[in-house]
Amino acid sequence: MIAAQRRALILEELRREGAGSIVVLAGRIGVSPSTIRRDLEFLTEGGYIVRSHGGALLREPNRTTFEPEQEIGVHVARAAKAAIGAHAAALVEEGQSVIFDSSSTVVEAAKAVVDRALRLTVCTNDIGTALILARSETAQLVVLGGTNRRGSLTMIGEPGVSFLGRLHADVAFIGIHSLFGGRLSETSIDLASMKQGMIASATRSIVLADSSKFRHPAFCDVCDVSDVQAVITDSGIADAEHRRLVDAGVEVNVVPAD
Repeated sequence: MIAAQRRALILEELRREGAGSIVVLAGRIGVSPSTIRRDLEFLTEGGYIVRSHGGALLREPNRTTFEPEQEIGVHVARAAKAAIGAHAAALVEEGQSVIFDSSSTVVEAAKAVVDRALRLTVCTNDIGTALILARSETAQLVVLGGTNRRGSLTMIGEPGVSFLGRLHADVAFIGIHSLFGGRLSETSIDLASMKQGMIASATRSIVLADSSKFRHPAFCDVCDVSDVQAVITDSGIADAEHRRLVDAGVEVNVVPAD
């Protein structure tokens, strides 16, 4: 198990239980206490957790611009993300044009779409997603221009934002940092602007968000949830948030969390 995957599992365990001791975490994850201790030190320095006597607590995400490192984030809620992505890919139809946002959950949708070998026009602002889509022998790939966002594979800014204004896509798969209180929000203005352009350019915008995205707002609003047509999430979504989406007229697709 690589370090990033191990650290993601620690975060998931702390999110479920609220806290965890070094001994318990080592037993659950199947590594030595010394390895867990080093991982906790890394996560503490990164601002993910707060150390307690003999263990750790998950740090409350009250910093609206905080983002996990990409290597860790991709492993958090991995099973739920894969299930959400597979469900999204099953909605794509032959001959459609599809925008793929930059997101670890949307990456799973891209993998599943490539496996279906449909004739599509696909567009993305993510370098990693573009490499996945480029493997398809049946899809025509368009990559949005822009500036690489430091620490990620995301392209932001011009000319990508202006280019989106000239597109008329059938579907956009949107990833989001937060879907709290009926608002989509992101950790930076540049990310919010790119997602706004994708949503505006698509006939049907579908948000792919695991249930952890419904807990706290992020820094900058993207749009109201009523501005998208559907949300695909996992069964961990709270009843109140589910009702909020339905009341806003949004189609909600819930997939098993495991």
